[in-house]
Amino acid sequence: MSNQLTPKKLQTRTRICQTAWELFIAKGFESTSTRDIAKAAGIANGTLFSHFANKDELLKVLMIAQIDNVIADAQRSDNHQQPKLKMRHYATHLYAFYLQHVEFSKTLLQSLIWQGQFFDEQIQQFKALLFASAPQYDEVRAAAMMDCYFMTLIEGLNQPSPNANAMVRRLSAKLALL
Repeated sequence: MSNQLTPKKLQTRTRICQTAWELFIAKGFESTSTRDIAKAAGIANGTLFSHFANKDELLKVLMIAQIDNVIADAQRSDNHQQPKLKMRHYATHLYAFYLQHVEFSKTLLQSLIWQGQFFDEQIQQFKALLFASAPQYDEVRAAAMMDCYFMTLIEGLNQPSPNANAMVRRLSAKLALL
């Protein structure tokens, strides 16, 4: 599909995304079918598939947009200079979001592990954001910080009672070792 969407196609895509997010929240990801989304959005099922290959791809696009919003909100209160402190700041916001949407987060992480290229741009932007105030960008350190971030996220999501504050403390302890 072309990156240039006509206004009508953009409007349809936006409606699909809004409808899908609402249904995923209300019914859960697994319980929402593409037919449910198409019907609620007032489009044909084939139209949905002309915008998204499948329900998993739709969720990835939605989660990336939501995560971008969380990061943008966190940026407004980010006054940290050191990458480790920036990571802690953003993790506080992001972990809370992930725990609000555990089912979606687990699905997203599975995609991230096996289809990482889909998320490359967002991860590169996040690493650059962490080092925006640093004297220079350190790719190895940025990669190690991201590894700590994602491993802590996976560990936290697998806890019987996940807690965002506990996850941030665990991440902080890991980052202190870098």
